[in-house]
Amino acid sequence: MTNVIKKHNYIWFLLLISIILITNFTLYNLPSLEPIPDAAIIGSLLDFILVIPLLTYLFIIRKRFSIKYIGLVILLSYGVAYLIVPNNYFKEFPFVNYFVIFCEAIFVLLELYILFKIVSKMKIIIKDYKSNHSNSTYFQHNIKQTAEKHLPGNRIVQILLTDISMLYYAFFSWRKKFTNPSELRFTYHHKTSMIACNIMIIHAIVIESIGLHYFLHQWNEVVAYILLILNIYSVLFILAEIQATRLSPFLLTKQNLLLTVGFSKRIDIPLDKIKEFKHYDGPEQIPNKELNTLFDARAIDFIKEKPMFEILLNEPQQVKLLYGMKKNVSRIILNADHPQDFYDQLAHYLGNENSTKA
Repeated sequence: MTNVIKKHNYIWFLLLISIILITNFTLYNLPSLEPIPDAAIIGSLLDFILVIPLLTYLFIIRKRFSIKYIGLVILLSYGVAYLIVPNNYFKEFPFVNYFVIFCEAIFVLLELYILFKIVSKMKIIIKDYKSNHSNSTYFQHNIKQTAEKHLPGNRIVQILLTDISMLYYAFFSWRKKFTNPSELRFTYHHKTSMIACNIMIIHAIVIESIGLHYFLHQWNEVVAYILLILNIYSVLFILAEIQATRLSPFLLTKQNLLLTVGFSKRIDIPLDKIKEFKHYDGPEQIPNKELNTLFDARAIDFIKEKPMFEILLNEPQQVKLLYGMKKNVSRIILNADHPQDFYDQLAHYLGNENSTKA
């Protein structure tokens, strides 16, 4: 029922935003509507700096994300207004620029305060990380665990650590190898085309960036550079995904099973929370209605192989996603490069756990 309500809200949000954008685009692009009354222009500008941010807060941000994100929404909405509304109207109504600057100044001051708190504890976080985590191949998991200990529940910290982890995997992890390879680490990507597909995507992004940047630069320099920055970020993200997949195989201990899927998602499951571990016998295509409570631990690939194993949990467990986002799952599907070894080891540990509990 909750998921239905969420989808309903998203549909209404997209519908309302579409109406606002189409109406304003039509207003400034139909010669028959000229001259445009001042009241219509003021209403149009208020749509972008007030109505769109308010709708975004009510339908998207409220009860899900921090109100701090409204500053980013105002800035993005102002950017859309800059593309739709002719510049001469902005000059006639300078209050728009002042309002946006005022709002952003408030949020910048708030972010600087939060950043100060983070920086003041960063030395302690780094020291704690170095003393407690010798295996740097699980860098993202380890650094976020350490930060959560000292700065719990801070979304800005989670966003910052996501970007730090991305830069680490993209630039500083290429010489990393497993210091103690063991039977308790299980790779899951060698028999997929994940790395090849990601390299092809990087190749396409680079070519697209060169060509599209040239043409956009002649139309609007701001848009051209924004797209260029987004493309560079995308390339770094994909490089981090490749390296995180290569360096963070599934990790099994006597207490936990850590499933890290590339750079984007991971779950740390206590073995006593596993209700059942078995060979997967369901459909190859997972029904959409099951995806919200399912953790797909297969390698991110264009062609998904049928899952080999399925894990059912006693109670929902938390999946850590990018930028501090989370979701609860009660079921896990996965593949492994050496399925028999993985099955034997996990079944053995679960057998020990069950006998201990008994």
